[in-house]
Amino acid sequence: MFTEMGMAENISIPVNVGVVLDLGSDLDGKIALSCIEMALSDFYATHGDYRTRLVLNTRDSMKDVVGAAAAGSLSLSLDLSLTL
Repeated sequence: MFTEMGMAENISIPVNVGVVLDLGSDLDGKIALSCIEMALSDFYATHGDYRTRLVLNTRDSMKDVVGAAAAGSLSLSLDLSLTL
């Protein structure tokens, strides 16, 4: 009984988060994504008891705001179609 309770506590809850960056640019996109990933890693190293885990869904803005909006819209429509 106690083993089952201990195993249940280790279950993580994924929380999808959309991240739209200019991945064609080393300075703006790739470094920013690397910093976000490191910050998440550091956070969960300090807060290992948190059950929720952010899952980064990264899209490329393709160096323009219309591309960024399209990437976000596509992600949203794909997420909605999976839930229907």
